[in-house]
Amino acid sequence: MTNIDKAKVSAALIGSLLASTALPAIAQEDVSEAADTNSEARLGTITVTAQKREESLQDVPISITAFTADTVEAAGSVNITGLNGLAPNVVLQTEGLIPNVPMTSIRGISQSDPDPNSDPKISTVIDGVYVPFVAGTMLDLFDVERVEILKGPQGTLFGKNNLGGTINVVTARPADEFGGKLRLTAGENGLLQGRAKIDTGRFANDTMAAKLAVNLRQYDGYSTNIVTGSDLNTNEVTAFRGALTYNPTDTIESTLIIDTLTDDTVGPAGNTVDNGDPRFQAIPQEARDSIRVSAVAFDPTANTETTGIAWETNWDTGAGTVTAVVGYRNLTYVTRGDFDGLTVPEPGLDVMRDFESDAYSGELRYASPTGDVFDYVVGLYASYDEFQQDNTVFPAPPVLSTSTLQQEATSLAAFAQANWYFAEDWTLTVGGRYTEDEKDYFIDAELFVGGNFVPPSSFEDTLNASWSNLSPRAALEYSPTDNLLYYGSISTGYKGGGFNSRGTLPQNVGPYDEETVTAYEIGLKSELLDGTMRLNLAAFFNDYQDLQGAVTRQGAARAENVTSNVSDAETSGIELAWQWLPTDNLSLALNLAYLDAQFTRFCEDVDGVFTDGSDEPGQCGPAVEVRDAAGNPTGTFEVPVDSTGLDLANAPPYSGSFIIDYTVPVQLGEIRFNGDLRYTDRYNTWGRSNNPAFYRDSVVLVNASVALVDHDDTWEVRLFGRNLTDEDVLSGAIAAGANPIVQFFQPPREVGVEVAFNF
Repeated sequence: MTNIDKAKVSAALIGSLLASTALPAIAQEDVSEAADTNSEARLGTITVTAQKREESLQDVPISITAFTADTVEAAGSVNITGLNGLAPNVVLQTEGLIPNVPMTSIRGISQSDPDPNSDPKISTVIDGVYVPFVAGTMLDLFDVERVEILKGPQGTLFGKNNLGGTINVVTARPADEFGGKLRLTAGENGLLQGRAKIDTGRFANDTMAAKLAVNLRQYDGYSTNIVTGSDLNTNEVTAFRGALTYNPTDTIESTLIIDTLTDDTVGPAGNTVDNGDPRFQAIPQEARDSIRVSAVAFDPTANTETTGIAWETNWDTGAGTVTAVVGYRNLTYVTRGDFDGLTVPEPGLDVMRDFESDAYSGELRYASPTGDVFDYVVGLYASYDEFQQDNTVFPAPPVLSTSTLQQEATSLAAFAQANWYFAEDWTLTVGGRYTEDEKDYFIDAELFVGGNFVPPSSFEDTLNASWSNLSPRAALEYSPTDNLLYYGSISTGYKGGGFNSRGTLPQNVGPYDEETVTAYEIGLKSELLDGTMRLNLAAFFNDYQDLQGAVTRQGAARAENVTSNVSDAETSGIELAWQWLPTDNLSLALNLAYLDAQFTRFCEDVDGVFTDGSDEPGQCGPAVEVRDAAGNPTGTFEVPVDSTGLDLANAPPYSGSFIIDYTVPVQLGEIRFNGDLRYTDRYNTWGRSNNPAFYRDSVVLVNASVALVDHDDTWEVRLFGRNLTDEDVLSGAIAAGANPIVQFFQPPREVGVEVAFNF
């Protein structure tokens, strides 16, 4: 983008906001609250913790979408991907090949690498505890109080690894009164699910309260492997969450939350695209003709187990609140996937990952009282995580490669943010976070050809790298009335460097450097018509430097995808969110988003084809000769080409949603109708090629539910349908070197029924 183009975009964004000043802006919980059928709860105050203290979402100068438990249930969401399409400029997908890994994109910046060395670009925080590994962020949405999606970098208060934004999950706390809930679901493709929760109410002289929640799900899938005869895209989940709150005094509250999850998935089903490779013709005709049929010599699997502990204590000292959060998460998984999409030779490119990790964290912070001319939050943070992963690339006859990876990572940070109410209706916010990161990494890579060990192409190494960063933020607010807030902010974000788990040559292991972003945002929030209508507008511009991304390098046996600092990029856009409650029984919500995302510097070898070093069209740098593990030249070269014309992955230019909720009183209670349309423009799901097979087509997804609820909400019967027009929707696609592209698709139309009981 030229400077003139940037100026035009900035002028357009600012003009759109200034032109809208005649219209009050909304807090972006509009989408989430559209599912709630109580008008006061829907358009009343929503408390969020985006600034490390409890505040009304309307008062926070950050673009936020908050989903409540009612939203999750109305949308029929099983996990975090069920909310895809409801928040402006947010994509929540499955990664595709690895089913236990979500692909999250906020404002054009996404992260879907399943390997643990690749830290996420969008941070996930569960009950105040940061989740360090992407495979641990496929959140099962049960027993949640709310899900906050904070857009743009949140480096000051939430730390590293949130260049695109932060997903802040708050689970339900124990209730003061005894009670419980039971929700049973049955649907197409063998869906059976039971969710239950029981609260003890207050006991031990009203100093304690506890709860236990359970989620059991079985799903038979929507695809078939015609080689093994097995169902694919199946899923079986067992999850528990327990919580205990202790209030020894009126000024101290301590809550302990423990959760466990076991998730067993068979699949996914890959659809191989014909790229002219003669081996494509060996795939059975049925698998070539149908996206719901796969031909794999084995059943791909992902078996995940995770346990988490979050312990938060708040002490109101009278002069402020001291908060301590201690966290622990254990994550293990075993995955095996088919990367080449071919049936001959077999095995071709089958990869198994066996992973185990432990992560510990602690945060201590102090929040001053509010209501004076000045308030602030200060804190310290520390984390330590370790993992071991064993990788096996099964023989692409006759080559077998294995690797053992170990890493220990530490992170230390200090942060502060202050608000200065320097004039009537005006607030200045300034803050910053200083972070130090260090990683110790060990790799043992071995290569076997025809069953024989190949020493020149095998190696082991112990590496160390560290990074540091200061992430400042500043925001200015103007609130002329209680119902109107204008804001502008400059924020920064940082993601530390790391090592490559897929590197089978020393030069491919790394380390690679950190990446950073500077983000500019202006917006407004307000309400009108006595709080029955809300409208939000936000405009943003993000400047990413040294963006980490996957490129193709020659490995010891084959081409491999490794992470490097490949590019600079810019993203800009506008987001509109509107909600109206014309009557107590009808709610309407509309969300629209525009996104312009493009690379500004990208000179790398991304095609997976290695040459003799001859000049190539678009070459932007010297050819680099590939050397083996012993440092000997191989006679093949990597040739970097200008790739700035590539589309960023998971960055649809246009997106939007429309939601309607309607309640009809009847003799038994109420009939509640919820329907939504979710539009997403055509976009690239891969980001390293503009081949049409990597693109998800433009689509409008239609979902709806109708429920009969008694007067006291003690029981409910709900019929629901997802993807009612039965669209074929791409979730992701991959390509390994010169092998064909393999596509993965979302479920077809599915309908079901739920019954719920509250006591």
